[in-house]
Amino acid sequence: MTLFALIALLSLLNTILPDIIRNYLKVSRLWRSRKSSDIKRLQAELITAREEVDVVREAEHSGEYVRTIKIMRAERKVQDAEAQLKFARNVDNVLKMGIDTTAYYVSKVLLSLITVIVSVRNRGSPVMIIDEGISLAPFTGLLSFPTGVANAISVPAWAFSCNLTFRLIYGLIKNRKA
Repeated sequence: MTLFALIALLSLLNTILPDIIRNYLKVSRLWRSRKSSDIKRLQAELITAREEVDVVREAEHSGEYVRTIKIMRAERKVQDAEAQLKFARNVDNVLKMGIDTTAYYVSKVLLSLITVIVSVRNRGSPVMIIDEGISLAPFTGLLSFPTGVANAISVPAWAFSCNLTFRLIYGLIKNRKA
């Protein structure tokens, strides 16, 4: 009976936990970005460049041509600072997305590995034995394959059916909300 509950719980966790980790826990929030100081520095440079544009526009110049050239140079500094800031933010977002995706797959692989280990170690013992009055034909041999016990459900068959059932139910619930 413990295999019945253990495999069902592992299958349920393997179905739900990775999506919870990816969508709600956001492991990347716990990760401190090393680039946050760079982003702050770039934001300060952008503010300085914008102030410089304002100063150049307000200043008196010896000619219209000189004024236009200085304004263009100041605006180019603003554009460069904006591009660098955008690039730094994109790199930070890609890093966070990579951390979240890694946590998703690590949790999925870890829970699947635990399920496989439990299935392999207990493959010879039946999860449940069904009464002779209930016929499982033509699947009797398939459902009780490694155990050798008649009308039994084996651990691998139970793990497969639990995973399939929980994924179907979870998929229906997710599609219903969308």
